[in-house]
Amino acid sequence: MNGWRVLAVLLLLGNLALLGFGVLTGNSSQKAIDSPGLRAEWVGVERPWDQPVEVIRAPAPVAPKIDLKQGQAQLDTAIENASKQVFENPKSTQACWLWGPLLQSESARVQEALLNWGGETDRLERQVPVGYVVYLPQDIVNSGVGIDQLSGKGIADMFYITTPGPLQGTISLGLFRDLDRANAQKADLARRGVEGVQIRERLGPVRVFFELRGNASQIETVRSVFELNRKGELKPCELSTGG
Repeated sequence: MNGWRVLAVLLLLGNLALLGFGVLTGNSSQKAIDSPGLRAEWVGVERPWDQPVEVIRAPAPVAPKIDLKQGQAQLDTAIENASKQVFENPKSTQACWLWGPLLQSESARVQEALLNWGGETDRLERQVPVGYVVYLPQDIVNSGVGIDQLSGKGIADMFYITTPGPLQGTISLGLFRDLDRANAQKADLARRGVEGVQIRERLGPVRVFFELRGNASQIETVRSVFELNRKGELKPCELSTGG
């Protein structure tokens, strides 16, 4: 009885050994057939595309706060300043001086002296008043008042003006260098009964003037040039009575 039990145990153990060996060899063969090479999962390969990605979102930029009233005020100021620069006359800051009267021969020398002074130069030609004439207008003369009638009133200093010009056909009743004496003559004639007497500037020959415009430094240069060429007069334009 004991021999049979031992034999049965041995047979059972042998079967189990065969079964285990078959399982082992069978799995190895199947893996060898099913896996043509090293399977990817056997090797630790890093796959960054399979890794979870943490997305960090930057905070949205904050828009600057705009003060519309302040911006409009700045714009208005800029427009006003630009308008002043565009429409402001640059000549308004310049001074104007008049140099003259000059004879033609004198003007050439002065013009050469001013050639490089830096400002603006305008050459003018004018007839310069040399005095005043007291006269009886042509319409009164044509009405019949002549030398004989005036002589009867005690007037001796008189003559007909025949020179072509605005006084042609009138009667001169006196030539004077200053206006006060001319006015005194007119008043005396009125007392003598001579009505309608007029006074007019008596113009001399044409003279040359230089109208000079520049800044303070340039005008000072003109003064220096004038001191070296003292011909005529140098006066501010607004004070000049040159014609």
